[in-house]
Amino acid sequence: MVWLKRIGMLVVGLFAVIALLLAYVMLFVNPNDFKDELKSVALEKANVSLRLDGDISWSFFPWLGLNLEDIGVALGSDPEIVQFDRAEFGLAILPLLEQKIQVNKVNLVNVKASLIKNAKGQGNWQLNPSASPSEKSLNQTETTAATVNPSSSTTTDSTPSRALPAIQLDELRIENAQVQYRDEQTNQLLSAVFNIQLNDVEWDKAWPMVMDIAVTQSDLQGQSPIKANVSLNANLAVFPEREALALDSLVLSAEVDSALLPVSPISAKLKVANVDVDLPQENVLIEGAALSVLGVNLDAKVQAYQVLSEPQFSAVLSVGDVNPRYLMTRLNLPVPDMSDDSAFTKARANITLEGNLESITAQPISIAMDDTNMEANAVVDLSPLRWDIKVAGKNLDLDRYLPTPITPNKNGSKEAITAVQMEAQTAQEADALIPVELIRGLNGHVGLVFENIIVKKVKIDKVSLDSTQSHGVVTVAPLQVALYKGTVSSKARLDVRGKQPVIDVSPAIEGVQIQPLLVDFMDLNKIAGATYLNGDLKTSGNSVNDLMASLQGDVLIEIKNGALVGTNLTKTVCEGIAATRKERIDEQQFGPDTPFETMRFPAHIVNGQVSTPGLKISSAGIQVTGDGVVSLPESSLNYQANVGLAGSELDNACRVNEKVTKLAFPIVCKGQFSDDPAGLCRPDLKGFGKLFADLAKVELTQKLDAEKARLKAKEAEIKAELDAKKQAETARLKAELEAKRKAEEEKLKEKLKEKLKSLF
Repeated sequence: MVWLKRIGMLVVGLFAVIALLLAYVMLFVNPNDFKDELKSVALEKANVSLRLDGDISWSFFPWLGLNLEDIGVALGSDPEIVQFDRAEFGLAILPLLEQKIQVNKVNLVNVKASLIKNAKGQGNWQLNPSASPSEKSLNQTETTAATVNPSSSTTTDSTPSRALPAIQLDELRIENAQVQYRDEQTNQLLSAVFNIQLNDVEWDKAWPMVMDIAVTQSDLQGQSPIKANVSLNANLAVFPEREALALDSLVLSAEVDSALLPVSPISAKLKVANVDVDLPQENVLIEGAALSVLGVNLDAKVQAYQVLSEPQFSAVLSVGDVNPRYLMTRLNLPVPDMSDDSAFTKARANITLEGNLESITAQPISIAMDDTNMEANAVVDLSPLRWDIKVAGKNLDLDRYLPTPITPNKNGSKEAITAVQMEAQTAQEADALIPVELIRGLNGHVGLVFENIIVKKVKIDKVSLDSTQSHGVVTVAPLQVALYKGTVSSKARLDVRGKQPVIDVSPAIEGVQIQPLLVDFMDLNKIAGATYLNGDLKTSGNSVNDLMASLQGDVLIEIKNGALVGTNLTKTVCEGIAATRKERIDEQQFGPDTPFETMRFPAHIVNGQVSTPGLKISSAGIQVTGDGVVSLPESSLNYQANVGLAGSELDNACRVNEKVTKLAFPIVCKGQFSDDPAGLCRPDLKGFGKLFADLAKVELTQKLDAEKARLKAKEAEIKAELDAKKQAETARLKAELEAKRKAEEEKLKEKLKEKLKSLF
């Protein structure tokens, strides 16, 4: 036991000596006496220039403390890059014997840092390439050692890392830190003033963290500045053994002010329930994230994997109810003129994402805008950029989002309204209808199925299409639309590779009721019936007028069980007949329309001018053929229909006879699409007069021919009678002469007998 007593006495003696030495140092040694030596060592060994203008004080027990005032640090002969008014540090001595680090405080006050990167990319915080001789020898030694033993780094890496000592930090405070970063390569100037405070820092436990920072970014001349004030509150925990950290109860508030923003300042607030970072697995998990900015609330959950090697992520994003119209107002953006003030006032979205550096998949995407609901799936390849998107939706009234149509008012003249329309049309034509540059960059596939759509008052029950975009060519095949009790199917192609966009369309219409379609779309109520169409069309241009003016193609149109609404061709014909007779008709005996069983015509389109030389309308009461031109660019028509009447059932109303029913009466339809249908078509009175004149000529010719035939027959009869009389007289004379001859002969014979008798 004697040796234990001796060892104990030795330890006590050592502690006594150490205590005496520390007491001596604290009482008789002034650390300010070593300033010059510290400066010399820093400059010689590290090429660092120190400025120690303030007092230096220290303590050794029970805390190893160090206080510095008015300090500056520079590299070599460059200007100082770091300055601070006061630095305080306190470390407990006894816990070090247990491999524990206990710090009561670390405090830096008025830290100033000036970081500069020159035009060559060299930063003033980097050591000068021309290092001191001692540095060169040290670098050469390290290089030689690495060359001789290249496996040393591997050996070091393979050696198990020592466990970090336990640490306890009561307080870390950085007050009024000012950092300025000047980048001459990118012409950027960044200034930041921040304060940071950490309390009760220990491994494997959460400690509170508070930070506020004011940042200003501009160019080197201070132009176009962007200012931001940010405050952060959170609980941070670090787990050294498993190399992980956790952040919870994060609240980040920011305010950004800049003339470059549409509205300034913009305030935002981010809350995060939990952030977990696992360094060995390279995983990051963010839960309960909620961002609020300008009335928009975004909730998110994010998981990221292999973030340092092959990043992959998955996320669930949710945008709560937001008023887009109000948001645009807050951003000082012009709200488009919409016919419905309640439109564009409610939106929300939910998106599930996953992907990596090569591809992103969004499935599903759920979007609601006012009364419209959409579901979508999207796959986006990032290199090269390409997408595959499928969208399904319903209940979309586009007219709510379009400007209010111009309508006449009581005090507005037709000319004034037309002038306003022309001005609006000119303004619209100034903007390209087709975004050529955007389409040239498209590369992907889009599938769309939408139900219950209204556009330009046209009611579409369902539309489905399959579209491919590649290198400036957009193909839509097939396109199928169900509307107005019929279907429209088509193949379309848009080519924007040239100077002007080119559109090719092959439409096919089956049984679409044309009357409600035209009424809704153009307020044009001139024709009704089930429409069937097939054809090929082609056009080019980048405005409505150009597309109309360059339209080319051929279509075959047939309308069944229809009517010419507001136009009664029979009445128009009868008006023409009555006008030629200087009579009047009873209009009450005629209906307002012209019903027909079929209307069939091929349409040949050249530069927007539609000609239909083969028009034929078949009906029980009339037969119509026609020819003319419909101008799409001018919204006008110049057409002539030839109408033939059936006759019998119209005799009382029109007083036509059988000869008139065989005529084809000309009806001229000429004017604008917007004109009154009742006055659009009228009889061609000159044509009517010519018809009746021709009919009179025919009747007169027929009478002359009949009289000639009668006279010729009479002449033949008289001639026959004369011939008969002549023949009878000739026969009578012949008989009389024969009788006289025979009588003479008898007389001669008697005389001869008498003479003979006299002889004997």
